[in-house]
Amino acid sequence: MRNFILILLFTAACLAFIITGHLYWERKIDATVQAARAKVEISAKQEMETSQTEAILARAKQLPAAAQAAIKRAVEEHRPIRLVIAGSESTPENGGWPERLKQALDDAYGKGVFHITVHEYDGLTTADADRQRIAVDWVKDKPDLVLLEPFLLNDNGVVTIDDTLAHIQSIIDRLKSAAPDAVVILQPPNPIYNATYYPKQVEALERFAKDNGYAYFDHWSAWPDHKSEELNQYVDPESDLPTAEGAKVWANALAKRFIAQ
Repeated sequence: MRNFILILLFTAACLAFIITGHLYWERKIDATVQAARAKVEISAKQEMETSQTEAILARAKQLPAAAQAAIKRAVEEHRPIRLVIAGSESTPENGGWPERLKQALDDAYGKGVFHITVHEYDGLTTADADRQRIAVDWVKDKPDLVLLEPFLLNDNGVVTIDDTLAHIQSIIDRLKSAAPDAVVILQPPNPIYNATYYPKQVEALERFAKDNGYAYFDHWSAWPDHKSEELNQYVDPESDLPTAEGAKVWANALAKRFIAQ
């Protein structure tokens, strides 16, 4: 009887050892499989993120180098590219070319890749804008890029071009002191029909941008010649503001700079 009990105990111990060993190896194999699966998932995620980054940078390759670097930084930080658009009533927050540009960027890069904030300032000259410290508005948006349409149309006949450029520099300086990594891109307002002095102001703005190392997007070449009456179909001759067709021309011209084909 005693021997029988010993045999039973020995058998039970063997079974327990076998079961415990089986469970141990089963858990070890499962952990190994889970670790391998996690590694594969991480690798796949990294490959997907790398592919997305490359696709975004490929789209942005026509932008100035500083703008491309700012976009790359935003993508690597896994956040939207923060684009601030600022300007006069030629740059309306609702119903104008900024909305069309936003749609074009969403279509090309993917919805949400760009976070766009529009600041429209009705009736201001550059002197007014400088005094009102409008750059403080943009700093709150933590911009990567600032697309600025200075107030040349409102300055026309009111502020000399030399003073206009000095105020633009002051506005940019205030921005850069608080947001040193923000990349400034200057652009003119819309053309107007048969203007004399205004085109010279725009030429001076372009020279100012080049002399000071700011990117400059000249969209005027996309519009009808400013001496042609055809321009009145794109710019309302009463308000000097873009019509729906003019907003489309303006947005499409900028989209070609932001979106490489």
